[in-house]
Amino acid sequence: MSESNNKLSQLIESTRQDAQAQLARTQALANRTPPQARGKQIFTLLLVAVFAAVLLYQFPRFSEPYTWPDPANNPALAEADLIEVVGLIEAYRISQGQYPAALSQLALPEGLAAIVASTVPLYRPSEGSYTLEWTLPPWRAAYDSQSGKVSVEPAGKQ
Repeated sequence: MSESNNKLSQLIESTRQDAQAQLARTQALANRTPPQARGKQIFTLLLVAVFAAVLLYQFPRFSEPYTWPDPANNPALAEADLIEVVGLIEAYRISQGQYPAALSQLALPEGLAAIVASTVPLYRPSEGSYTLEWTLPPWRAAYDSQSGKVSVEPAGKQ
């Protein structure tokens, strides 16, 4: 009987060692990062690095306060004011069926009304069209409703 106990003990010990070896292999496989996950990790790290580099490169622009464009150097501001008045003229025409006889008939927003009050836009309505010329220092802006052309040039240039 001792021989069978001995064989049984060896069998139990062998099975225990096999189970431990299998457990060690399973743990090693579970701890190993699959190739796809490694690729995602590398991509994520690169993306974070690029974002950080762009943020550091652009930081001076973010940290400075916003400065409004200088009207003396930016004709787009004069053009925007002119186009806003043109839009109000067209809205008036659509609602009333005709162009306004004078710009005073338009409901101008407060800021634009102050600009119009400080300058004298030349509004010339005619049958089915109009022209608008406006000197907004230092720019001279013009609009012709027949051609739809907007022009902005320095005020001294004619």
